[in-house]
Amino acid sequence: MCVYLLLYKTDILDMNVIVRDAAASSWFPVFIFVCVLLESVFPYFGYFPGTALILMSVALNPKPADAIVFALAWLAIIVGAVLSYGQARFFRPFLKLVASRAAISKCESLLDAYGPYARIAVFVHPNAGAMYFTALGLLDRKLAGEFVHLCLGAAVSVGILFVVVTRLLSSVGSTDDGELQLLLAAALVAIGTLVGLYAALRRGRTA
Repeated sequence: MCVYLLLYKTDILDMNVIVRDAAASSWFPVFIFVCVLLESVFPYFGYFPGTALILMSVALNPKPADAIVFALAWLAIIVGAVLSYGQARFFRPFLKLVASRAAISKCESLLDAYGPYARIAVFVHPNAGAMYFTALGLLDRKLAGEFVHLCLGAAVSVGILFVVVTRLLSSVGSTDDGELQLLLAAALVAIGTLVGLYAALRRGRTA
C-alpha cells in the first residue's frame, strides 16, 4: 500500500506519462525487459511495479501483441530467477551466522513438504517466483531440477499477464492510475490464499 500511495497517488511521478512515452518508443521491448527483470530479482529491488507498468502501457496505447515483447518478458523472468538463486547461494554462508541449525532444518522440511505448491508462484508472478528461487538458493537446493518448471512457469506468467489481460484491457480502454495495480495485487493475494488453504487442508488429511 505504501508503494501504491507513493507511485500512484502523489505528484512525484506521473505514471501515465512514463508508460505512454515508453509504449510509443521503439525501445519498448527493452523497456519491458528491464521492468520485468527488476521485478524478477529479489531482494535487491523487492517489489517493483514492472508488470503493472506494462499493462498500463497497453491500456493507454492498445496495439497488437508483438512476439519479441513476450519473448523478452519470458527471458527476463528466467534471468531474474537465476540471478535470485545465484545471489542466495552467495549469501548462504552468512545464513549460518544468523540462523540456528534447527531453524534451517525447519525451513528445509517446510520446503520439502510444500515445495510443489511453492512452484505455483513461478506461474503467478515474477516477483513471487524470485522469492521461491531465493529460498532454493539459501537452502542449497539444485537449480537444474527446477529449471524446466521455471521456463514453463515464465511462459504461463507471460501468457496470463501480457496476452490475456492485455487483450481485455485493449477492449476496455485506458485505466485510471493505480487501479490496475490494486486489482493485480488483489488477484495475487486471492491465489496465494487459496493455494495455502489447499496445501494446509491436504496436509491435515494426510497427517
